[in-house]
Amino acid sequence: METIITYNAVHHAAWGTPITVYFWLVGASAGSFVLSAFGWVFGIKRYKPLALTASILAIVMLMIVPVLLIWDLGKPFRFIYLMLPGYWHGTAPMSWGTLLILSYPISMFVYTYFVIKNDQKWAKIVGIIAIVLALSTHWYTGVVMELNPGRYLNHTPLAPLLFLTGAFISGIGLMILVLWIQNQFTRPEKRIKWELMEEMAQYMMYGIVFDFFLLFLDFMQTQYGTASEYLAHGTVLMEIFFTPYIWLEVVIGLLIPLILLVTPLKHTRIGVYGAAFLVAVGVYGMRIWWVMGGQYIQSFY
Repeated sequence: METIITYNAVHHAAWGTPITVYFWLVGASAGSFVLSAFGWVFGIKRYKPLALTASILAIVMLMIVPVLLIWDLGKPFRFIYLMLPGYWHGTAPMSWGTLLILSYPISMFVYTYFVIKNDQKWAKIVGIIAIVLALSTHWYTGVVMELNPGRYLNHTPLAPLLFLTGAFISGIGLMILVLWIQNQFTRPEKRIKWELMEEMAQYMMYGIVFDFFLLFLDFMQTQYGTASEYLAHGTVLMEIFFTPYIWLEVVIGLLIPLILLVTPLKHTRIGVYGAAFLVAVGVYGMRIWWVMGGQYIQSFY
């Protein structure tokens, strides 16, 4: 048998834009849904007026997810394999992800039904289940990225925390913007109060600080880790993916919003709405370098 070795073969990126958008949508969906649960699950009554909007927003974003995942497969009908008993395996994160992506929307639909019916008891019970499924759905996406030793940027136990924190702040940011638009078309007595917008923005600010801390830990991991991790940070993040990493995530998505929310601008509409928009955009920058940058060395070196 003859063996042919081909050098300098360029391989396409296995995961591209559809997967980055999928990660962003799942995270923003989970983050906005948590806000919906503040009123009906955790008993914070001032959040009840926004619960229905938050639930519907979370459902709409999540409905786009299967389209992106099936589209990315190349051979769309292969998605059914993970649903068949013969192919499902309990040690595979993607197998569990399939169950979560299927069950999370169902729980949200049921929860939203009880919110519409104003059924406090069952909205709370189903809401607790939906929160667990929402957080687990985005947690599993971080785990899928983490459990790949060949992708040095992704191979860290911080991955699920980074994904969940990004989900929290992007969900709040998107929710603030949606509520602002909603207020333009509703009667004054039905509008979400400005004080609640400010409060949500402060929650977002706490998440930004924690995200900065996680990025610092990740930075130390790559700077003082293995030679491959150091190469991945220097070559991939600081050169090829410098724009989504530094400019889009760190500067636009974290630094500027943090400045807006720790200064007197946090009491102004331009400060709150501006920070919300920048955070939502910046978290997508993280999804770009995490997904595409994470596989760069594995695919092209």
